[in-house]
Amino acid sequence: MRAIILTVGTLLLLCSAVGEDSGRGSRYVSIAAHRGGYGNDLEDSAPENTLANLEVAIRKGFDVYETDIRRTRDGVFVIVHDDVLDRETTGSGPVEELSIEEVKALKKRYRNGSASESQVATLEELLRAGKGRIRFKPDLKPGVIDSFDELAQLIHDLGMEKEVLIRTGLKDAAKISKAYAAGAPKIQIMFKVDRVDQVQRVVREFSPSTIQVNVEKEEALSAGKREAIQEAVRLGLVVETHSYSDFSQLSDLIQAGVRMVHTANPDATLTWLQKEGWR
Repeated sequence: MRAIILTVGTLLLLCSAVGEDSGRGSRYVSIAAHRGGYGNDLEDSAPENTLANLEVAIRKGFDVYETDIRRTRDGVFVIVHDDVLDRETTGSGPVEELSIEEVKALKKRYRNGSASESQVATLEELLRAGKGRIRFKPDLKPGVIDSFDELAQLIHDLGMEKEVLIRTGLKDAAKISKAYAAGAPKIQIMFKVDRVDQVQRVVREFSPSTIQVNVEKEEALSAGKREAIQEAVRLGLVVETHSYSDFSQLSDLIQAGVRMVHTANPDATLTWLQKEGWR
C-alpha cells in the first residue's frame, strides 16, 4: 500500500498546474503534514522542521510538507516556526537577530525538550532535499513578505515553481503583485480565504492551483464557506482546509470538495482516509 501512496504522491507533483489535480470526482485526498508531522519525533530521531523529519514524512507517504520561513540577520531563509528559538533549539531569542553561522551552531530540540543532532535547516537545503519527492507548503512568518522577490527567485532558480505552495493571507496580495510587476518570477501562492468573492479575486489576479478555505476547530461548515469551496472546485483549484482529527467534520469538508488536508496528526488522518477510501 505504501508504494502505491508514494506513486500517487509523485504523480501529484507532476500535476500541480491549475485544475490538473482539482479533485473533482477524485477519491484522492492529499495530506499536508503540519511541520512535517512530529508525533513520534523522538522515536524517529526527527525533530519538526528538519531534514531528518522531511525523510520521515516522505517515507510515510505524506503529500505536502507544511513548514515555516523566517530570515536570519544576514538574509538567509531558514526553517523556524516560533518567534524565538528557545523551544525549538538549544539557542534563544529571535532567529532574525542571529547570523546563519550562529544559527547553524544550534541543535534542534525534540518536543520533550531534549536536544537532537539535527540543525536548523535553510529553506534551500529543505527544498533541495525534497525536490521531486514531495511538495512544500511554507508559511511566511512576519517580515518575510518584504523579501518576496528573493524568495521567488530562489524557488525559480531551483526549478520548483510547481512544487512549492507559498501560503499567506490576502493582506499580502498587494506586495506580491508589486513584486511580480517589478520582475519577480511567478510562483504558486496559496491564499487563505473565507468567501466566494475572495476565491474569484484570487483566481482572477494570481491563477493559483490551490487555495485554503479557513475552517476552525469544531466549526460547523457554513453555507458561505461551503459555497466558497464549491466555487474554487468549479474554477479548477485544489481546496485545502485544516483538520483537527475530528473526522466527522473532515468527512463533511471532503464531501463539499476539499482535496487537501492540513493536519498536525497526519498518521491518524492517513489511516482514516485509507479506511474511508479517500486514498
